[in-house]
Amino acid sequence: MERDETAPIADQIFDELLPEDLDWRRLVRNYPLPALAVAALGGFWLGRRHGPELVSAVADYARNQVSTTVNSFLGEGAVEL
Repeated sequence: MERDETAPIADQIFDELLPEDLDWRRLVRNYPLPALAVAALGGFWLGRRHGPELVSAVADYARNQVSTTVNSFLGEGAVEL
């Protein structure tokens, strides 16, 4: 399967994990509440199992984005991490 580099990372992960003939977007459109429940349960499970790692990854990402944004306004090197 070819990977579309412009697709969001979630789409790329779904495309790699799910069978090629499964149209998960159609399933989500047709069954939004069960899809939301599955997503919530998956998020709960991931949070319980990998909570500290996820929080650390999100914090690192946010810190890098803030640094990049501030540096774009104030000039490179204004904020060093």
